Amino acid sequence: MVPRRVLAIAVALPLLAVLSGCTPLSLFIVGGAPTATPTATRTPVAGPTPEPTRTPSPSATPGCVTREITQAGTYTVGDCENLIVSGPGSITVTAGKIGTLTVRGNSLQVYALSIKKVDLQGQLNNIQTSEDLGALVVTGDRNVIACHGLLSTVVVNGNDNTVTADGGFGASVQDNGQRNTISALP
Repeated sequence: MVPRRVLAIAVALPLLAVLSGCTPLSLFIVGGAPTATPTATRTPVAGPTPEPTRTPSPSATPGCVTREITQAGTYTVGDCENLIVSGPGSITVTAGKIGTLTVRGNSLQVYALSIKKVDLQGQLNNIQTSEDLGALVVTGDRNVIACHGLLSTVVVNGNDNTVTADGGFGASVQDNGQRNTISALP
């Protein structure tokens, strides 16, 4: 009979040889575990610095000469000489100063700082200005136009439209429809 101790050593040696191929042998020796050695750390190298974002400065030149918006969505436009908004609806535009605004369609919304001229054809549209509005021509029904400044000239060809001007009306107001509300707020 083979003593147990001899059998244990006979089994342990081949096992130890196999394991030593992928693991340091010192791990199997009591008290021989490796100590942590400090490694060099890499200091991050600074890359190129990004350019600061430039804010456009106000100038006499408009932000665009002509822009046409026809797809549904929400848009922000700076100052624009000619802005055309047309489509089946679900278009909302916020703009700065607009030279000529042309609106063709239904349920469109335009909010602007000021507008020199508006040509509106459609139903259920909403146009608002924070300052003056020069000339307004509305062809359609149930539109809402709110001017928080002076509205110079107004021509309404349609029914059930609402036109208000906080700063009053200038040269002329023509109402060529029925049930239109055209009023100046005191």
